Amino acid sequence: MKTLKTLIVATISLLSLPAIAGYGTVSEGWGFVQDDWQVVCDNTRTCRAAGYAIEALIDEPASILFTALPKVALPKAQIQFISKASKDKAELWLNNKNYGVLQANKEDSLLYDLSAKQTQALVDHARIATKIAIRAGDNYWQISDKGMSAVLLKLDDVQGRVGTPIALVSKNHPNRQLPKAALPKPIIQKAFAYSAKDNKTLAPSKLAYFQKNIDNWVDINAEQLIGSKDVMGDCELINPKTETYQRMSEYGSTMLDWDFIPVDDSYMLATHTCWLGAYNFSNGYWLIDNAKPSKPMLITTAGNDYFDGEISATHKDRGIGDCWNRTAWIWNGKTFAKSEESSTGMCRGFAGGAWDLPTYVSQVIRNDAKAQ
Repeated sequence: MKTLKTLIVATISLLSLPAIAGYGTVSEGWGFVQDDWQVVCDNTRTCRAAGYAIEALIDEPASILFTALPKVALPKAQIQFISKASKDKAELWLNNKNYGVLQANKEDSLLYDLSAKQTQALVDHARIATKIAIRAGDNYWQISDKGMSAVLLKLDDVQGRVGTPIALVSKNHPNRQLPKAALPKPIIQKAFAYSAKDNKTLAPSKLAYFQKNIDNWVDINAEQLIGSKDVMGDCELINPKTETYQRMSEYGSTMLDWDFIPVDDSYMLATHTCWLGAYNFSNGYWLIDNAKPSKPMLITTAGNDYFDGEISATHKDRGIGDCWNRTAWIWNGKTFAKSEESSTGMCRGFAGGAWDLPTYVSQVIRNDAKAQ
């Protein structure tokens, strides 16, 4: 009964929060987005909230990042903007009031760290209309406050801060949550894998055997791969029957062939191009146990690189390259385990993206030296 009562109280508390008219889930992709702000949380419950200049100011990009650890009252705050101005002249202004010089980050020349006092002032302004500006001499950048309050409220809710003294914007909410503890990072033991310098290739007879049978081992007719009348498949270029494959074959593309990559003495990867776009492409990766080759295991249809025991998928979210997403899988001796998943945030003019906003993190122990 106590467990049921706790669940009911928690549910009522959640439903009692003000409606938030944003979109997205904090643990996926761009996370929860409201106007010019977003919050993304990873699998350890660390949350990162970022705000940007409005899209009309894409040629003058500026952004704020809050990194909030579970049960820690004040998040870490950083600002970056594109500037040739001297760092010691950059100042934070809120509603036309000067909150002091920004401290240059010691490790990254593009970043500025906010002091605890500056961070608290920014958080305190989240619930009111605020003109957030950076001034450096005659130069001026503005970061939008639209969505800031909603995003920080979502962060409060996800980390169990609502109605508690460590809430960012919901300290006075009548339904008090229980702050959630941090979760440990999953640990991945990276196993030995052949490196590029090993230059491992298949013997001609074995390569011919795999090429002859791979289309039977992999179900190239699976709806997941080739789609249906109304749904696009994840890997339409794998099947000669698809319209996508046939259009590509008109160019005599060698990208329609299977490739085979030895992982170690017992396993290999079968790879095939899945789709091609204007500025992105992806390959499918299937893990094959050499002792039982007829049952390949699909790792991903979104990868685009394999190197030394790591499959990675790195894609632009739009052509000019101001926002990216990345996922990686590490070889652990039995399979490729997901080791990271992240985006660089919203597309707001920063070359290569503004921030690293992970939804999945891990600790990789690189114990991959082959036993002698």
